[in-house]
Amino acid sequence: MPRTPRSSYLADGSYYHVISRSINQTPIFRDAEDFAHIRNLERTAKQQFPIYLFHYVFMTTHFHLVLQTIKSVDLAWHLRHLKWQYTLWMRKKYGWKGPIWRERYRSIPIENETYLSACGLYVELNPVRAGICNAAHEYAFSSARKYELEQPDDLLDEYYPIPVSEPLAAAARNPLVADLIFTRSD
Repeated sequence: MPRTPRSSYLADGSYYHVISRSINQTPIFRDAEDFAHIRNLERTAKQQFPIYLFHYVFMTTHFHLVLQTIKSVDLAWHLRHLKWQYTLWMRKKYGWKGPIWRERYRSIPIENETYLSACGLYVELNPVRAGICNAAHEYAFSSARKYELEQPDDLLDEYYPIPVSEPLAAAARNPLVADLIFTRSD
């Protein structure tokens, strides 16, 4: 079944959970320099194709962004810039040939503030569910330190997440349940 065209659900001022994965789960963010570079590219993309960014995580094989569009048309341009510039980085630094991304990207609409906060928690708990760390704030390449430790993060826009109920927080922590709830596409 073909996917739903983005134009049928993208809207100005709407919230989305964006996911983009590498081909064959190939590590594409391999060292601190790579993570710093994708952060710089995100900063540049935000300047050229504005969005409001509230939560993010850059894992070795993929990334998640929880964002709000300003103009819906800018979302595609924003991600095109981010992913293409990172592809060029991979080619230059590692001699990579061909594409590095499995697909364009997934953009899952977020319909209310409760789900927005819960989705942010899900995103920031990715490294914990993957067994990389014990607490989200221990992982350096996500927005968790902003919300758990109140550390400044210049990628993030002003936003005050509402408290997430314990059942929803438990679902976000559970590796068997979280992906089913937070990466749904319908």
